[in-house]
Amino acid sequence: MASTGRRSLLAAVAVASILVLCLGSASGATRTYSSGALRVAIADQGTVDRAIAIPDAGAVSYLAVSLRLDHARVADLVISLVAPDGASVPLSVRRGGGGRNFGSGSRTCSGQVTVFEDGAALRLADDDPPFEGLYRPDGRLARLYGKEARGRWTLRIADERIGQTGTLFCWKLDLSRDIVESRRASSGAVKAELFYRERNFRYRDVRLKIVRAGKTEYARSLDRIGCGGCPYWRPLLDGRVPILVRDLDRDREPEVVLDLFSGGAHCCTYSLILRYSPRAGTYKVGTFQWGNVGYRLVDFARDGRPELASGDDRFNYAFAAYAASATPIRIWRYERGSLVDVTRRFPGSVASHAARLWNLYRQVRVSAFPEVRGVLAAYMADEYLLGRQERGWQRLETARRRGDLGRGPTEDGYPAGRAYLAKLRSFLHTTGYAP
Repeated sequence: MASTGRRSLLAAVAVASILVLCLGSASGATRTYSSGALRVAIADQGTVDRAIAIPDAGAVSYLAVSLRLDHARVADLVISLVAPDGASVPLSVRRGGGGRNFGSGSRTCSGQVTVFEDGAALRLADDDPPFEGLYRPDGRLARLYGKEARGRWTLRIADERIGQTGTLFCWKLDLSRDIVESRRASSGAVKAELFYRERNFRYRDVRLKIVRAGKTEYARSLDRIGCGGCPYWRPLLDGRVPILVRDLDRDREPEVVLDLFSGGAHCCTYSLILRYSPRAGTYKVGTFQWGNVGYRLVDFARDGRPELASGDDRFNYAFAAYAASATPIRIWRYERGSLVDVTRRFPGSVASHAARLWNLYRQVRVSAFPEVRGVLAAYMADEYLLGRQERGWQRLETARRRGDLGRGPTEDGYPAGRAYLAKLRSFLHTTGYAP
């Protein structure tokens, strides 16, 4: 687990960044259904049924079962998942020898639970209780794929040996339905719709359709870009609408913007911007990579035309690990199918960003995890954009003398001290900030 200092740094960097990418659950086809907190006695040589009512219709395409229960001898138990039509799959058949419990810690689903999934590498037979984490069930949950999701799904626990009792505290069902989902956006005569199927956070059959003035001008499947077969490539659905129709260049012809995520801990995001070409009679597609940073639309000029506010992803990992990196501000404007860097046209916004980075440095340097090299690198880039590099270098020299930039030529695998300053000067030249 991250230290308090590292957590504070992560939070501070998030505040200073242009965009924080949050990865969440799927939008609808995959959901987690929970029994909530229980305290159901498992009687000696008795059977317990506890059902969860699933209100959503569609053919099942994925299942995983989580549970938390205490029992003095889990080898007494046969645990099964029963579908609404009565078909059942055994999850655990008298496993665990003389050991105790499925899961540990809190006697709720927030504790350490046992999760059954067909793709798990570990079997209960290969481990000892308490069973915590991911296990392959004794039966195949895939036997229930294709069945109707709507109805009562039951966890059945049978105690088949005399002498011990237990308690069921919670169980959950992760279930995907094989349904077509869609997201829509429109502006004036342009309507765009994104279609996809999702199974356990994996997307397929992703298609985009654009209707302009009542005529379908674009209807194609989307390719995965920049990541080969990335299994978790997807539209960027986390708490947002991944598709936007908006006139980005004030030519009275709305563009269609689709945001996508290649899959990973935090990288990478990219956008497809589709622009109508009267000559071609269809939409032309531009692909714009945001890396770890992402973007947001901001009308910096207050003229009704949005700019795309982002950060310079080249600074991530350049002088510190990702968690301790920061990026200088970058402001883009969409013009005739391309993004044009207009950051220097908005010195007030750059100055505000630089001030936030400097305040972040002051907070981090006195924290329990005082790694400031990534933050100061981004700060210096902002200072160059403002023509204030001399002041910036003076501040960094003071930081070096104080020991904030580390001791010796390297620290934690990154340049430190005077070597850091030399590397930063070279990097700012290479990336175009310094002449």
